[in-house]
Amino acid sequence: MWSGKNIQRSRTIVAGAIVMTLFQCGARGDTGSTAVRKPAVAGQFYSANPSKLRQEVEGYLAAGKKLGEYPRIIISPHAGYVFSGPVAGIGFATIDPGVKKVILVGPSHHKYFDGVSIPEAEAYETPLGQVKLAFADIKKLRSNPLVHAYPDAHSREHCLEVQLPFLQVILKEFTIIPVITGNVEPAVVADLLFPLIDKSTLVVISSDFSHYHSNNEARQIDKASIETIVNAREEGPIDACGELPIRVAMHLAKKMGLTPRLLDARNSFETCPEYGSGDRVVGYASIVYMKNGGEAGAVGASVEKTGGMGAPDKSMISDSDKTFLLKLAREALERAVKSEKPPSPADIPAACREMCGCFVTLTKAGELRGCIGYLEGIKPLWQAVIDNAKNAALNDPRFPAVAPQELQDIKVEVSVLTKPEPFEYKDPADLLSKLESGRDGLILSVGYRQSTFLPQVWDQLPDKVEFLEHLSRKAGLPKDAWKEASYKRYFAIHFEERK
Repeated sequence: MWSGKNIQRSRTIVAGAIVMTLFQCGARGDTGSTAVRKPAVAGQFYSANPSKLRQEVEGYLAAGKKLGEYPRIIISPHAGYVFSGPVAGIGFATIDPGVKKVILVGPSHHKYFDGVSIPEAEAYETPLGQVKLAFADIKKLRSNPLVHAYPDAHSREHCLEVQLPFLQVILKEFTIIPVITGNVEPAVVADLLFPLIDKSTLVVISSDFSHYHSNNEARQIDKASIETIVNAREEGPIDACGELPIRVAMHLAKKMGLTPRLLDARNSFETCPEYGSGDRVVGYASIVYMKNGGEAGAVGASVEKTGGMGAPDKSMISDSDKTFLLKLAREALERAVKSEKPPSPADIPAACREMCGCFVTLTKAGELRGCIGYLEGIKPLWQAVIDNAKNAALNDPRFPAVAPQELQDIKVEVSVLTKPEPFEYKDPADLLSKLESGRDGLILSVGYRQSTFLPQVWDQLPDKVEFLEHLSRKAGLPKDAWKEASYKRYFAIHFEERK
Protein backbone atom coordinates (compact mmCIF):
# COMPACT_ATOMS: atom_id res chain seq x y z
CA MET A 1 0.00 0.00 0.00
CA TRP A 2 1.18 3.53 -0.75
CA SER A 3 3.10 4.80 2.26
CA GLY A 4 2.25 8.48 1.69
CA LYS A 5 4.80 9.95 4.10
CA ASN A 6 3.49 13.44 3.44
CA ILE A 7 -0.19 12.65 3.13
CA GLN A 8 -1.39 12.55 6.72
CA ARG A 9 0.59 15.51 8.06
CA SER A 10 -1.66 17.26 10.53
CA ARG A 11 -0.42 20.80 10.14
CA THR A 12 -1.59 24.22 11.07
CA ILE A 13 -1.01 26.64 8.22
CA VAL A 14 2.00 28.75 9.17
CA ALA A 15 0.84 31.47 6.83
CA GLY A 16 -1.08 33.71 9.19
CA ALA A 17 -1.30 31.21 12.06
CA ILE A 18 -4.91 30.61 11.09
CA VAL A 19 -7.19 28.74 13.51
CA MET A 20 -10.02 26.63 12.12
CA THR A 21 -13.65 27.17 13.03
CA LEU A 22 -15.92 24.26 13.89
CA PHE A 23 -18.05 22.73 11.16
CA GLN A 24 -21.67 23.85 11.27
CA CYS A 25 -23.66 20.65 10.90
CA GLY A 26 -26.96 20.30 9.11
CA ALA A 27 -30.15 18.61 10.13
CA ARG A 28 -28.91 15.02 9.90
CA GLY A 29 -25.87 15.40 12.17
CA ASP A 30 -26.48 12.00 13.82
CA THR A 31 -25.47 10.19 10.63
CA GLY A 32 -22.77 12.60 9.46
CA SER A 33 -24.94 13.69 6.53
CA THR A 34 -25.63 17.37 6.04
CA ALA A 35 -27.80 19.27 3.64
CA VAL A 36 -25.06 21.84 3.10
CA ARG A 37 -21.41 21.75 4.05
CA LYS A 38 -20.95 25.18 5.64
CA PRO A 39 -17.67 27.10 5.24
CA ALA A 40 -15.08 26.30 7.91
CA VAL A 41 -12.47 28.98 7.21
CA ALA A 42 -14.41 31.97 5.84
CA GLY A 43 -13.22 35.07 7.66
CA GLN A 44 -9.86 33.43 8.36
CA PHE A 45 -8.35 32.04 5.17
CA TYR A 46 -10.40 34.43 3.04
CA SER A 47 -12.93 37.22 3.54
CA ALA A 48 -16.38 36.33 4.81
CA ASN A 49 -17.82 39.40 3.08
CA PRO A 50 -19.11 38.38 -0.38
CA SER A 51 -18.24 41.62 -2.17
CA LYS A 52 -14.79 41.84 -0.61
CA LEU A 53 -14.13 38.18 -1.38
CA ARG A 54 -15.13 38.56 -5.01
CA GLN A 55 -12.96 41.67 -5.35
CA GLU A 56 -10.03 39.85 -3.73
CA VAL A 57 -10.33 36.85 -6.04
CA GLU A 58 -10.68 39.02 -9.14
CA GLY A 59 -7.50 40.83 -8.13
CA TYR A 60 -5.56 37.56 -7.95
CA LEU A 61 -6.99 36.39 -11.27
CA ALA A 62 -5.96 39.64 -12.97
CA ALA A 63 -2.29 38.71 -12.52
CA GLY A 64 -2.74 35.63 -14.75
CA LYS A 65 -3.65 35.16 -18.38
CA LYS A 66 -5.18 32.67 -20.79
CA LEU A 67 -2.89 30.18 -22.48
CA GLY A 68 -3.06 28.69 -25.96
CA GLU A 69 -5.48 26.05 -24.68
CA TYR A 70 -7.42 25.37 -21.51
CA PRO A 71 -5.88 23.05 -18.90
CA ARG A 72 -7.66 19.83 -17.92
CA ILE A 73 -5.89 19.50 -14.55
CA ILE A 74 -4.43 22.18 -12.29
CA ILE A 75 -2.40 21.99 -9.08
CA SER A 76 -3.26 24.89 -6.79
CA PRO A 77 -2.24 25.92 -3.23
CA HIS A 78 -4.62 26.07 -0.29
CA ALA A 79 -3.31 28.47 2.37
CA GLY A 80 -4.79 31.77 3.47
CA TYR A 81 -5.39 33.96 0.42
CA VAL A 82 -3.02 36.71 1.53
CA PHE A 83 -0.23 34.14 1.18
CA SER A 84 -1.23 31.68 -1.53
CA GLY A 85 -3.83 33.75 -3.42
CA PRO A 86 -1.32 35.40 -5.78
CA VAL A 87 -0.04 31.98 -6.89
CA ALA A 88 -3.48 30.35 -7.06
CA GLY A 89 -4.88 33.20 -9.15
CA ILE A 90 -2.30 32.71 -11.91
CA GLY A 91 -3.38 29.08 -12.28
CA PHE A 92 -7.13 29.64 -12.12
CA ALA A 93 -6.90 32.46 -14.67
CA THR A 94 -6.11 29.83 -17.31
CA ILE A 95 -9.19 27.62 -16.90
CA ASP A 96 -12.11 27.23 -19.29
CA PRO A 97 -15.12 29.33 -18.13
CA GLY A 98 -17.35 26.70 -19.73
CA VAL A 99 -16.35 23.93 -17.29
CA LYS A 100 -19.44 22.16 -15.93
CA LYS A 101 -17.93 19.70 -13.44
CA VAL A 102 -14.92 20.02 -11.13
CA ILE A 103 -13.27 17.09 -9.38
CA LEU A 104 -11.50 18.47 -6.30
CA VAL A 105 -8.80 16.27 -4.76
CA GLY A 106 -6.93 17.20 -1.60
CA PRO A 107 -5.15 15.69 1.41
CA SER A 108 -6.59 15.09 4.85
CA HIS A 109 -5.09 17.42 7.46
CA HIS A 110 -7.24 16.21 10.38
CA LYS A 111 -8.11 12.50 10.07
CA TYR A 112 -6.15 9.37 9.23
CA PHE A 113 -8.06 6.76 7.23
CA ASP A 114 -7.71 4.29 4.38
CA GLY A 115 -9.16 5.03 0.96
CA VAL A 116 -10.87 8.29 0.03
CA SER A 117 -13.75 10.24 1.55
CA ILE A 118 -16.58 12.13 -0.15
CA PRO A 119 -19.03 13.92 2.17
CA GLU A 120 -22.71 13.05 2.34
CA ALA A 121 -23.83 16.57 1.49
CA GLU A 122 -25.95 18.23 -1.14
CA ALA A 123 -23.76 21.29 -1.58
CA TYR A 124 -20.70 23.19 -0.41
CA GLU A 125 -21.24 26.77 0.71
CA THR A 126 -18.96 29.82 0.65
CA PRO A 127 -19.82 33.52 1.07
CA LEU A 128 -20.35 33.56 -2.73
CA GLY A 129 -23.14 31.00 -2.56
CA GLN A 130 -23.65 27.25 -2.81
CA VAL A 131 -22.16 24.72 -5.23
CA LYS A 132 -24.03 21.45 -5.69
CA LEU A 133 -22.36 18.07 -5.70
CA ALA A 134 -22.40 15.86 -8.82
CA PHE A 135 -24.78 13.30 -7.30
CA ALA A 136 -24.89 10.81 -10.18
CA ASP A 137 -21.11 10.54 -10.40
CA ILE A 138 -20.73 10.32 -6.63
CA LYS A 139 -23.28 7.52 -6.52
CA LYS A 140 -21.09 5.55 -8.95
CA LEU A 141 -18.01 6.20 -6.81
CA ARG A 142 -19.73 4.99 -3.64
CA SER A 143 -20.08 1.52 -5.14
CA ASN A 144 -16.33 1.13 -4.64
CA PRO A 145 -15.33 -0.06 -1.14
CA LEU A 146 -12.46 2.46 -1.06
CA VAL A 147 -14.93 5.36 -1.03
CA HIS A 148 -16.14 6.46 2.42
CA ALA A 149 -18.02 9.41 3.93
CA TYR A 150 -16.15 10.40 7.07
CA PRO A 151 -17.70 13.61 8.48
CA ASP A 152 -14.57 14.56 10.41
CA ALA A 153 -12.47 14.28 7.25
CA HIS A 154 -14.45 17.22 5.83
CA SER A 155 -15.83 19.27 8.71
CA ARG A 156 -12.67 21.31 9.38
CA GLU A 157 -10.81 20.58 6.18
CA HIS A 158 -9.77 23.74 4.31
CA CYS A 159 -7.94 22.31 1.29
CA LEU A 160 -10.99 21.97 -0.97
CA GLU A 161 -13.00 24.85 0.44
CA VAL A 162 -10.44 27.52 -0.46
CA GLN A 163 -10.51 26.50 -4.13
CA LEU A 164 -14.24 27.18 -4.46
CA PRO A 165 -14.36 31.01 -4.49
CA PHE A 166 -11.97 31.06 -7.46
CA LEU A 167 -14.23 28.61 -9.30
CA GLN A 168 -17.35 30.53 -8.34
CA VAL A 169 -15.97 33.78 -9.77
CA ILE A 170 -14.94 32.17 -13.08
CA LEU A 171 -17.60 29.53 -13.76
CA LYS A 172 -21.33 30.00 -14.26
CA GLU A 173 -23.06 26.74 -13.35
CA PHE A 174 -21.02 23.76 -12.23
CA THR A 175 -21.06 20.81 -9.88
CA ILE A 176 -18.26 19.36 -7.78
CA ILE A 177 -16.93 16.00 -6.63
CA PRO A 178 -15.01 16.79 -3.39
CA VAL A 179 -12.48 14.03 -2.67
CA ILE A 180 -10.25 13.88 0.41
CA THR A 181 -7.49 11.27 0.15
CA GLY A 182 -6.33 9.01 2.94
CA ASN A 183 -3.91 6.10 2.84
CA VAL A 184 -4.37 4.79 -0.69
CA GLU A 185 -2.41 4.13 -3.87
CA PRO A 186 -2.44 7.20 -6.17
CA ALA A 187 -2.85 5.00 -9.27
CA VAL A 188 -5.97 3.44 -7.72
CA VAL A 189 -7.53 6.87 -7.13
CA ALA A 190 -6.69 7.86 -10.71
CA ASP A 191 -8.39 4.70 -12.01
CA LEU A 192 -11.41 5.51 -9.87
CA LEU A 193 -11.79 9.09 -11.16
CA PHE A 194 -10.74 8.71 -14.77
CA PRO A 195 -14.10 7.31 -16.07
CA LEU A 196 -15.87 10.42 -14.72
CA ILE A 197 -13.77 12.89 -16.72
CA ASP A 198 -15.23 14.32 -19.91
CA LYS A 199 -14.47 17.39 -22.01
CA SER A 200 -16.31 19.70 -19.64
CA THR A 201 -14.51 18.41 -16.51
CA LEU A 202 -11.68 20.15 -14.68
CA VAL A 203 -9.58 18.36 -12.04
CA VAL A 204 -8.25 20.62 -9.28
CA ILE A 205 -5.48 19.17 -7.11
CA SER A 206 -5.09 21.03 -3.82
CA SER A 207 -1.63 21.14 -2.27
CA ASP A 208 0.93 23.41 -0.68
CA PHE A 209 4.59 22.45 -0.97
CA SER A 210 7.41 22.47 1.62
CA HIS A 211 6.61 23.64 5.15
CA TYR A 212 8.61 25.57 7.75
CA HIS A 213 12.03 25.75 6.11
CA SER A 214 14.01 28.93 5.57
CA ASN A 215 13.36 30.91 2.41
CA ASN A 216 16.47 29.63 0.63
CA GLU A 217 16.00 26.03 1.79
CA ALA A 218 12.36 26.07 0.70
CA ARG A 219 13.31 27.25 -2.78
CA GLN A 220 15.66 24.31 -3.27
CA ILE A 221 13.23 21.76 -1.82
CA ASP A 222 10.32 23.06 -3.89
CA LYS A 223 12.48 23.17 -7.01
CA ALA A 224 13.19 19.44 -6.62
CA SER A 225 9.48 18.68 -6.12
CA ILE A 226 8.48 20.77 -9.12
CA GLU A 227 11.10 19.10 -11.30
CA THR A 228 9.59 15.73 -10.36
CA ILE A 229 6.17 16.94 -11.46
CA VAL A 230 7.03 18.77 -14.68
CA ASN A 231 9.30 15.92 -15.80
CA ALA A 232 6.65 13.29 -14.90
CA ARG A 233 9.05 11.29 -12.74
CA GLU A 234 6.77 8.83 -10.97
CA GLU A 235 9.37 7.93 -8.33
CA GLY A 236 10.85 11.41 -7.90
CA PRO A 237 10.73 13.32 -4.60
CA ILE A 238 7.73 15.50 -3.76
CA ASP A 239 7.72 17.43 -0.48
CA ALA A 240 4.12 18.57 -0.20
CA CYS A 241 1.16 18.05 2.12
CA GLY A 242 -0.77 17.01 -1.00
CA GLU A 243 1.89 14.62 -2.27
CA LEU A 244 -0.66 11.85 -2.85
CA PRO A 245 -3.18 14.06 -4.72
CA ILE A 246 -0.32 15.40 -6.86
CA ARG A 247 0.67 11.84 -7.75
CA VAL A 248 -2.97 11.18 -8.62
CA ALA A 249 -2.70 14.07 -11.08
CA MET A 250 0.44 12.57 -12.57
CA HIS A 251 -1.34 9.26 -13.18
CA LEU A 252 -4.40 10.98 -14.63
CA ALA A 253 -2.23 13.09 -16.91
CA LYS A 254 -0.57 9.98 -18.27
CA LYS A 255 -3.96 8.42 -19.01
CA MET A 256 -5.19 11.63 -20.66
CA GLY A 257 -2.02 12.38 -22.64
CA LEU A 258 -1.46 15.71 -20.88
CA THR A 259 1.73 17.72 -20.46
CA PRO A 260 2.53 19.63 -17.23
CA ARG A 261 3.64 23.24 -17.24
CA LEU A 262 4.72 25.35 -14.29
CA LEU A 263 3.04 28.76 -14.10
CA ASP A 264 4.27 30.11 -10.78
CA ALA A 265 6.23 29.03 -7.70
CA ARG A 266 6.66 31.20 -4.62
CA ASN A 267 6.57 30.84 -0.86
CA SER A 268 4.77 32.72 1.90
CA PHE A 269 7.66 35.08 2.54
CA GLU A 270 7.90 35.97 -1.14
CA THR A 271 4.17 36.60 -1.54
CA CYS A 272 3.64 38.40 1.75
CA PRO A 273 6.89 39.29 3.57
CA GLU A 274 5.20 41.83 5.83
CA TYR A 275 3.43 39.03 7.76
CA GLY A 276 6.44 36.94 8.66
CA SER A 277 10.13 36.25 8.32
CA GLY A 278 12.07 34.16 5.84
CA ASP A 279 12.95 31.62 8.54
CA ARG A 280 9.77 29.51 8.38
CA VAL A 281 7.92 29.60 5.10
CA VAL A 282 5.36 27.54 3.17
CA GLY A 283 5.84 26.84 -0.52
CA TYR A 284 3.19 27.23 -3.22
CA ALA A 285 3.00 26.43 -6.93
CA SER A 286 0.52 26.62 -9.80
CA ILE A 287 0.98 23.85 -12.35
CA VAL A 288 -1.37 23.09 -15.24
CA TYR A 289 -1.76 20.05 -17.49
CA MET A 290 -2.69 20.48 -21.15
CA LYS A 291 -2.74 18.41 -24.33
CA ASN A 292 -0.06 20.41 -26.12
CA GLY A 293 1.62 22.08 -23.16
CA GLY A 294 -0.01 25.37 -24.19
CA GLU A 295 2.36 25.86 -27.11
CA ALA A 296 0.36 28.62 -28.78
CA GLY A 297 0.81 31.64 -26.57
CA ALA A 298 1.89 29.48 -23.66
CA VAL A 299 4.11 30.36 -20.77
CA GLY A 300 7.72 30.58 -21.85
CA ALA A 301 6.90 30.66 -25.56
CA SER A 302 8.38 34.09 -26.08
CA VAL A 303 11.92 32.93 -25.38
CA GLU A 304 11.71 29.35 -26.61
CA LYS A 305 11.03 30.06 -30.28
CA THR A 306 14.55 28.97 -31.20
CA GLY A 307 14.19 25.39 -29.99
CA GLY A 308 17.64 25.75 -28.49
CA MET A 309 19.38 25.97 -31.88
CA GLY A 310 19.53 29.66 -32.70
CA ALA A 311 19.73 33.07 -31.18
CA PRO A 312 16.55 34.25 -29.45
CA ASP A 313 14.09 36.43 -31.28
CA LYS A 314 14.76 39.78 -29.63
CA SER A 315 11.51 41.18 -31.00
CA MET A 316 9.63 38.99 -28.51
CA ILE A 317 10.68 41.42 -25.76
CA SER A 318 9.86 44.93 -26.87
CA ASP A 319 11.63 48.11 -25.90
CA SER A 320 8.75 48.98 -23.60
CA ASP A 321 9.05 45.54 -21.93
CA LYS A 322 12.76 46.15 -21.38
CA THR A 323 12.04 49.55 -19.87
CA PHE A 324 9.45 48.01 -17.54
CA LEU A 325 11.85 45.27 -16.38
CA LEU A 326 14.78 47.63 -15.85
CA LYS A 327 12.65 50.03 -13.80
CA LEU A 328 11.30 47.06 -11.82
CA ALA A 329 14.81 45.74 -11.18
CA ARG A 330 15.96 49.19 -10.07
CA GLU A 331 13.03 49.59 -7.68
CA ALA A 332 13.52 46.06 -6.28
CA LEU A 333 17.23 46.76 -5.80
CA GLU A 334 16.65 50.01 -3.92
CA ARG A 335 13.85 48.59 -1.76
CA ALA A 336 15.97 45.57 -0.83
CA VAL A 337 18.98 47.66 0.12
CA LYS A 338 16.76 49.93 2.22
CA SER A 339 15.06 46.91 3.89
CA GLU A 340 11.69 47.80 2.40
CA LYS A 341 9.13 45.34 1.08
CA PRO A 342 9.43 44.31 -2.61
CA PRO A 343 7.55 46.26 -5.28
CA SER A 344 4.09 45.16 -6.42
CA PRO A 345 3.82 46.36 -10.01
CA ALA A 346 0.53 47.05 -11.77
CA ASP A 347 -0.24 46.62 -15.47
CA ILE A 348 2.39 43.94 -16.04
CA PRO A 349 3.07 43.48 -19.79
CA ALA A 350 2.12 40.07 -21.21
CA ALA A 351 5.72 39.19 -22.14
CA CYS A 352 6.82 39.91 -18.57
CA ARG A 353 4.39 37.30 -17.25
CA GLU A 354 6.07 34.50 -19.18
CA MET A 355 8.01 31.82 -17.30
CA CYS A 356 11.61 32.59 -18.20
CA GLY A 357 15.04 32.13 -16.75
CA CYS A 358 16.71 35.44 -16.05
CA PHE A 359 19.69 37.03 -14.36
CA VAL A 360 20.09 40.46 -12.84
CA THR A 361 23.62 41.85 -12.97
CA LEU A 362 24.88 44.83 -10.98
CA THR A 363 28.01 46.71 -11.98
CA LYS A 364 29.87 49.62 -10.38
CA ALA A 365 32.39 51.67 -12.33
CA GLY A 366 32.42 48.93 -14.95
CA GLU A 367 33.22 46.19 -12.41
CA LEU A 368 30.91 43.35 -11.38
CA ARG A 369 29.11 44.11 -8.10
CA GLY A 370 26.67 41.21 -8.01
CA CYS A 371 24.97 38.74 -10.35
CA ILE A 372 22.35 36.12 -9.47
CA GLY A 373 19.57 34.51 -11.46
CA TYR A 374 17.41 31.55 -12.40
CA LEU A 375 18.66 29.40 -15.26
CA GLU A 376 15.16 28.11 -15.99
CA GLY A 377 11.67 29.55 -15.86
CA ILE A 378 10.51 28.71 -12.36
CA LYS A 379 8.65 32.01 -11.99
CA PRO A 380 7.03 34.66 -14.18
CA LEU A 381 9.70 36.97 -15.54
CA TRP A 382 8.65 40.03 -13.53
CA GLN A 383 8.81 38.07 -10.27
CA ALA A 384 12.17 36.56 -11.18
CA VAL A 385 13.55 40.05 -11.83
CA ILE A 386 12.42 41.22 -8.37
CA ASP A 387 13.99 38.17 -6.69
CA ASN A 388 17.26 38.37 -8.55
CA ALA A 389 17.71 42.11 -8.14
CA LYS A 390 17.40 41.63 -4.39
CA ASN A 391 19.68 38.58 -4.32
CA ALA A 392 22.32 40.19 -6.52
CA ALA A 393 22.45 43.11 -4.09
CA LEU A 394 22.33 41.22 -0.80
CA ASN A 395 23.09 37.53 -1.32
CA ASP A 396 25.90 37.16 -3.85
CA PRO A 397 28.53 35.36 -1.74
CA ARG A 398 31.38 36.92 -3.73
CA PHE A 399 30.59 40.44 -2.56
CA PRO A 400 29.46 42.30 0.54
CA ALA A 401 25.87 43.48 0.52
CA VAL A 402 25.25 46.66 -1.45
CA ALA A 403 25.05 49.66 0.87
CA PRO A 404 22.51 52.49 0.41
CA GLN A 405 25.25 54.99 -0.42
CA GLU A 406 26.31 52.84 -3.39
CA LEU A 407 22.95 52.87 -5.15
CA GLN A 408 23.61 55.94 -7.26
CA ASP A 409 26.76 54.29 -8.65
CA ILE A 410 25.19 50.92 -9.48
CA LYS A 411 24.11 50.07 -13.01
CA VAL A 412 21.45 47.39 -13.50
CA GLU A 413 21.47 44.82 -16.31
CA VAL A 414 18.86 42.15 -17.09
CA SER A 415 19.36 38.98 -19.13
CA VAL A 416 16.32 36.95 -20.23
CA LEU A 417 17.29 33.35 -21.01
CA THR A 418 16.05 30.63 -23.32
CA LYS A 419 15.55 27.17 -21.86
CA PRO A 420 18.93 25.39 -21.44
CA GLU A 421 19.34 22.48 -23.86
CA PRO A 422 21.91 19.65 -23.83
CA PHE A 423 25.04 20.60 -25.76
CA GLU A 424 26.62 17.43 -27.13
CA TYR A 425 30.21 17.07 -28.34
CA LYS A 426 32.57 14.20 -29.26
CA ASP A 427 35.86 15.53 -27.90
CA PRO A 428 37.41 18.85 -26.80
CA ALA A 429 38.18 19.85 -30.37
CA ASP A 430 34.56 19.23 -31.38
CA LEU A 431 33.36 21.29 -28.39
CA LEU A 432 35.55 24.21 -29.38
CA SER A 433 34.36 24.05 -32.97
CA LYS A 434 30.68 24.04 -31.98
CA LEU A 435 30.91 26.70 -29.28
CA GLU A 436 30.02 30.16 -30.59
CA SER A 437 31.80 32.97 -28.78
CA GLY A 438 29.73 36.06 -28.11
CA ARG A 439 26.46 34.17 -28.32
CA ASP A 440 26.38 30.98 -26.24
CA GLY A 441 25.57 30.92 -22.55
CA LEU A 442 26.95 27.72 -21.07
CA ILE A 443 26.29 25.54 -18.02
CA LEU A 444 29.19 23.25 -17.11
CA SER A 445 28.55 20.18 -14.93
CA VAL A 446 30.97 17.67 -13.41
CA GLY A 447 29.35 15.46 -10.77
CA TYR A 448 27.61 17.73 -8.28
CA ARG A 449 29.65 20.77 -9.29
CA GLN A 450 28.11 23.24 -11.71
CA SER A 451 28.77 26.74 -13.01
CA THR A 452 27.51 29.03 -15.72
CA PHE A 453 28.63 32.05 -17.72
CA LEU A 454 26.14 34.36 -19.38
CA PRO A 455 26.81 35.23 -23.03
CA GLN A 456 28.06 38.70 -22.09
CA VAL A 457 31.03 37.11 -20.29
CA TRP A 458 32.51 36.60 -23.76
CA ASP A 459 33.24 40.35 -23.71
CA GLN A 460 35.83 39.72 -20.96
CA LEU A 461 36.90 36.24 -22.09
CA PRO A 462 36.73 36.12 -25.91
CA ASP A 463 39.11 33.14 -26.23
CA LYS A 464 37.17 29.85 -26.12
CA VAL A 465 39.75 27.90 -24.12
CA GLU A 466 40.16 30.72 -21.62
CA PHE A 467 36.36 31.01 -21.34
CA LEU A 468 36.07 27.28 -20.53
CA GLU A 469 39.01 27.30 -18.14
CA HIS A 470 37.48 30.12 -16.11
CA LEU A 471 34.12 28.33 -16.18
CA SER A 472 35.82 25.23 -14.76
CA ARG A 473 37.48 27.22 -12.01
CA LYS A 474 34.19 28.92 -11.16
CA ALA A 475 32.81 25.43 -10.43
CA GLY A 476 35.76 24.75 -8.09
CA LEU A 477 37.42 22.40 -10.58
CA PRO A 478 40.87 22.26 -12.23
CA LYS A 479 41.11 24.58 -15.21
CA ASP A 480 41.20 21.70 -17.72
CA ALA A 481 38.09 19.98 -16.28
CA TRP A 482 36.12 21.47 -19.18
CA LYS A 483 37.48 18.76 -21.48
CA GLU A 484 35.45 16.03 -19.72
CA ALA A 485 32.45 18.03 -18.52
CA SER A 486 28.85 17.85 -19.68
CA TYR A 487 27.14 21.01 -20.89
CA LYS A 488 23.87 22.74 -21.49
CA ARG A 489 23.59 25.76 -23.75
CA TYR A 490 21.23 28.72 -23.64
CA PHE A 491 20.90 32.13 -25.24
CA ALA A 492 20.05 35.49 -23.75
CA ILE A 493 18.36 38.78 -24.54
CA HIS A 494 20.50 41.27 -22.63
CA PHE A 495 19.66 44.89 -21.86
CA GLU A 496 20.88 47.45 -19.34
CA GLU A 497 20.33 50.87 -17.87
CA ARG A 498 21.88 53.83 -19.64
CA LYS A 499 24.19 55.60 -17.22
